[in-house]
Amino acid sequence: MRIPGRILRIGATAFCTDFSVYLIWVAIPYKAIALGAGALYLGILPAIFSSTYIATTLISGRLSDRYSRIRLSRFGAWLFFAGCLIAMQAGTLLTLAILLPIIAVGIGFFWAPVQAALADEADLGALDRNVGFFNICWSVGKALGFLLGGSLYAFFGDRPSFLVAAGMMACVALILPAARPAPRFAPAEPDEVASSSAKRRGELPPSLVSVVTLRRFLYVAWIANSIGFGIGSTLNAHYPKFLLDVGLRSGSFGLILSAVFGVQTVSFLVLRRVGGWKFRRGPVLLVQAALAVSVGVLPWLRSLPLILLATIPIGVALGFAYHASITYSLMDHGSRGRRAGIHESLVGTGSFLLPLLGGMAASQSGDLRMPFWVCSVIILLASLAQLRIARPQTGA
Repeated sequence: MRIPGRILRIGATAFCTDFSVYLIWVAIPYKAIALGAGALYLGILPAIFSSTYIATTLISGRLSDRYSRIRLSRFGAWLFFAGCLIAMQAGTLLTLAILLPIIAVGIGFFWAPVQAALADEADLGALDRNVGFFNICWSVGKALGFLLGGSLYAFFGDRPSFLVAAGMMACVALILPAARPAPRFAPAEPDEVASSSAKRRGELPPSLVSVVTLRRFLYVAWIANSIGFGIGSTLNAHYPKFLLDVGLRSGSFGLILSAVFGVQTVSFLVLRRVGGWKFRRGPVLLVQAALAVSVGVLPWLRSLPLILLATIPIGVALGFAYHASITYSLMDHGSRGRRAGIHESLVGTGSFLLPLLGGMAASQSGDLRMPFWVCSVIILLASLAQLRIARPQTGA
């Protein structure tokens, strides 16, 4: 199926944005460590960033249902650009903590509106195609951002990462006006279009899915995605210090996180063609069980090849959770912006809570492995809640 030019341009901006985000998020924890940050502070930095992001996405998502999604995203790109240039100058931990919210607000105004714009199509059957392509773009950007970020920091320090990110975001702001919004209306017969597309992929047609069922699986996917991003944020915040203690430096850290999100990208390629996972409990619980095991054993591994092997189930689980969350969020054309905002705010919630809880546990125990074990326990508890939420409704 051919990708429209408007979606190609949105995909390009998604690639550039996540490339920029994770380029600087390799530099930030190492910069903080160089400025004297301990485990608790390394958990506080993403908490500050994410709490700002949560509030911003809830606002930007709702605004995008009333105003131009593209203009809101462009505003966010320019703010991110300015934040990178300012944060690059931070010389103390306090200054860094104060400046991070500028970047967070910029990202928050970019993501929720641009995600809602993906579904502003006359053909609802194009949703899976658009979301799949979009996910591949940002995931590749994230993987390459981590990979290049580790090398840049190892050789040149943190300044080049902020400069490159600022340049990329200027490009995003310039590209976005070309991505004109499509008319916001539903097709005359959405169920027939979407159902024929669903049958080709072997999934349950939307016309046979009740509103209650969609809502239940939306909640399950939101929880899974929030935890997935919390895992990614925990690795980002706490793994650098752990790796330094076992003799692996920033280049290895960048490679490891690049591998996680490289696997995530592959999972997006598969999920955009396979639809049998929708509205089923088994797949999400299975990938979360594998995620809990992988994150739990990660602190025991000291060999880079074994660590890279452990990234496979992590990347698969993160990819599955995100794809399910954004797909279910955009199915209701009447409130796409609001639901995209909630989807992104929960990304921020997980990114806020898990590193913070892990940092507190590590600080109290003095054990750098604690953040990963905390994550494993949270995954298992969340799985029990998801099992209850997604249980079949008797009498429905």
